[in-house]
Amino acid sequence: MATVGGGLGAEIKDHFFYAAEHLFKEEQKAEAAPLYRYVIERETDRNDQTFIFCQFRLFQCLVGVSSENNRESLERFEPFYYRLPEDIQLDALLLLANVCYSLGDWKRVDRYGDELHALAQNVYEKSKKEKFVKKLHTERHLVVYLGHGLRIKGFVLTMQGRYEEAKKYVAAYSDLGWFEFLDETGKKEVEKFRVWSKGNMYALELKTGNGKVVREYVDFLQNHPAEFLGGAKTIIESANRFDFEVDEFLETLVKKIPPVNSDVNYLDGTQLFHFWYEKALYSFKKNRLIVGIDELLYALYLAQVLKYYMGFEKCATLFREHGDYATEQQKLGYKHIVEGVFDL
Repeated sequence: MATVGGGLGAEIKDHFFYAAEHLFKEEQKAEAAPLYRYVIERETDRNDQTFIFCQFRLFQCLVGVSSENNRESLERFEPFYYRLPEDIQLDALLLLANVCYSLGDWKRVDRYGDELHALAQNVYEKSKKEKFVKKLHTERHLVVYLGHGLRIKGFVLTMQGRYEEAKKYVAAYSDLGWFEFLDETGKKEVEKFRVWSKGNMYALELKTGNGKVVREYVDFLQNHPAEFLGGAKTIIESANRFDFEVDEFLETLVKKIPPVNSDVNYLDGTQLFHFWYEKALYSFKKNRLIVGIDELLYALYLAQVLKYYMGFEKCATLFREHGDYATEQQKLGYKHIVEGVFDL
């Protein structure tokens, strides 16, 4: 990476940049952020590569659990990502897609997923012509970006209810073994995509009404705990939509997902919210009203913590519909959560 542009304070800015880089690589992002900001604010050349790179680093430092902070960071960084070198752009596009996912901005997720896949394919084709992968300044193996481009496209089509189209993309990343230049790291990444593909195929079967795969899917999830939360959410959502009977799996699902008051990132937090909201709906359908209200309070609590206002309103509306059945303790719990007094 080139040094910061010329000027009276160039050496000082260089010092701040390299200090920030050291902190960033030591996973001390909170400490690195002010230093990147210092370089950005004092660089007058908006085309300077280090200025643009610092914009990316600051974006990496600031995105996290808060949707408001993520949105602000996204808007600040978006004008700069396409000016990064192609290899660093791959990391930027993957992070942009993930942040947009956390915000529920599916149009942008689709856009960045398409750009990611196209750029990864382009870099791969260039590498094939050169008969080797040159030293890429990427955080991950090149196959990761190609795979995630396909995975994101499958996800967006799933969100749009275009399940049969989604299956084609899910199948495409089920076997990336054709990818040249696979070292041991690359082979491990290919295996991750194979696992994700298998799980997502189960999910797509559920979303199209095939309740026969629930048992297989639960077995799969127990062997792949990293997939458990998203899978549990899909199972309970599909059970509500298609009236599946999933009582025998509920104890396993609840036991394996993170506790409501655990320290989770925004993505996992929103999935946990949706699980408990859907679980409450399932309980209400089964006429388990007190249990359902407890579960609804879990979802409400998560929505409040995550500042997920749309989810909060959904929970509040559902609570009002069932509030007559709530115990005094549940009514008090609702009041405390709404007022921001967290005592779960």
